[in-house]
Amino acid sequence: MRGIEGRVALVTGAGRGIGAAIARRLASEGASVLVNDVDAEAAAEVAAELGDRGASTGGSVARPEDAGAMVALVQERFGPLDILVNNAGVTRDGMLHRMTDEAWDTVLDVILRGAFNLCRAAAPMLRRDAPHHRKVVNITSINGIYGTVANANYSSAKAGLIGLTKTLAREWGPRQVNVNAVAPGFIEGTRLTAVRDEETGLGIPPEVLDGIVAQIPVGRAGTCDDVAGLTAFLASSDSDYLTGQVVELHGGLEIVRVVA
Repeated sequence: MRGIEGRVALVTGAGRGIGAAIARRLASEGASVLVNDVDAEAAAEVAAELGDRGASTGGSVARPEDAGAMVALVQERFGPLDILVNNAGVTRDGMLHRMTDEAWDTVLDVILRGAFNLCRAAAPMLRRDAPHHRKVVNITSINGIYGTVANANYSSAKAGLIGLTKTLAREWGPRQVNVNAVAPGFIEGTRLTAVRDEETGLGIPPEVLDGIVAQIPVGRAGTCDDVAGLTAFLASSDSDYLTGQVVELHGGLEIVRVVA
């Protein structure tokens, strides 16, 4: 894609799943990528796959000081930041009337506060004068648009991320910074689509998974690479006139009906 070669990117929550796929895709398009994950070892493994185009860092996006350190490191390793992908997330499923303060706060802190922390820390670099547009891509979810049973914390955090996306698009547009969001649906290889573990009871029963996939109009679940491809487009110069948008990526299945 045009306008990714030679750019500098930071992808949070990229030690596995969607974030790792995004990091790999951006590097394959010619970007230098700082891979972040709270699991520093997982981040390092992904960065090693990228060769000279990759570097890694641990740290939690929920902590402002860690966010600042990530931005400083990307400047030190590769130069000024051009592409920020806020992908870090966590789940603490449960019906609202049984949800604890810890479950609510943890999810909001990582998903919504984390994106805020990174955007604020990266603002001076992203808003700098440059001959090309800079890009912020926030990975939200269809849960943040339509809601999902037993995910009040996750859905609220992802909805907040949409509000952040639209606001920053207005604030930073005059500085040639495009801010958009991707709202994936049922994506294989993520925590939300994990098959139920018989020992722990966590995850979705296989028969429920099969039922969800059967409802998807395009006939299959999404993949992490599907999300990475759309993210790469939003990070490229092909999307320079696109900002403040939430692109739903769900194969036609708008609502995933899973009851925990």
